Amino acid sequence: MSRVALSLALALAWAPLAGCAVSASASTGSGAMSSGTGPQGKPARRVDEAGGESGGGAGGAPAGPPPCQPALADNPTALFGTRILVRMPKGVELAEQNPFYAQAVAPDQATSCGQPLAYAAVGFFEYPSAAATAVRDQVLELRGIAKGTATWEDEGTRGKVYTGAYSVPADAATGAPAVRGWFVLRDANDKYGYFALYETDPAHWDALKSVLVASGKSLLVKPRSSATPVEGQVSAAPPPTSGGTSGGSAAGGLTAEPAGAKPAKPKKDVKAK
Repeated sequence: MSRVALSLALALAWAPLAGCAVSASASTGSGAMSSGTGPQGKPARRVDEAGGESGGGAGGAPAGPPPCQPALADNPTALFGTRILVRMPKGVELAEQNPFYAQAVAPDQATSCGQPLAYAAVGFFEYPSAAATAVRDQVLELRGIAKGTATWEDEGTRGKVYTGAYSVPADAATGAPAVRGWFVLRDANDKYGYFALYETDPAHWDALKSVLVASGKSLLVKPRSSATPVEGQVSAAPPPTSGGTSGGSAAGGLTAEPAGAKPAKPKKDVKAK
């Protein structure tokens, strides 16, 4: 055998052993055998003690940032002369439509993580003599969601206090899209019921549910005496002149009318005698 052929044969015979020696020496510092490298020279994957899979070697790609979590506004929104305070999802603003009802200034306002809130409303009314679920249904009817249309889950009831999530399918007849919503009804030990409701596209529900629940929990009511001049009962408002709302709302919102109010009688002219 020529010297050149012998040298080539020895090189090929020692090459695998040299590779093993390199792997072993690289692992001596950690006290454990390295998993080695794949056929393309990339770190092989290994399963850690927690059962997760990670890249071997120090050159593994770092973990990405955690997903964005929608947040509440830093400061609460004061409504109806500070009668109601509520921390809305950051990016969502309310405007009072009358002394008893406020709604989002525009549909599909983007939250802090980008997912839009299709609709939001906060208000109060004279609490009728009815169960909390019946009052809930009445509020949604005034929203434009017919009784029996919504499917409820995650419900909680304590006296006149109620919370729950609802789902409304799309309405082909009216073109109203499907919505998912969160509803809160509070009792402040006066004669009024205070509510907040939030709606979003079902595709954004999982991302927004936690912040909507947190916003509902932040609803703070400062009850007034029963002698307040505002004694409202829930009634439908006329359709909005511009803009649309989700959930098939034909009413566009809620309003309140004085309870038991009677029109003033015209005064008779008194003639001098």
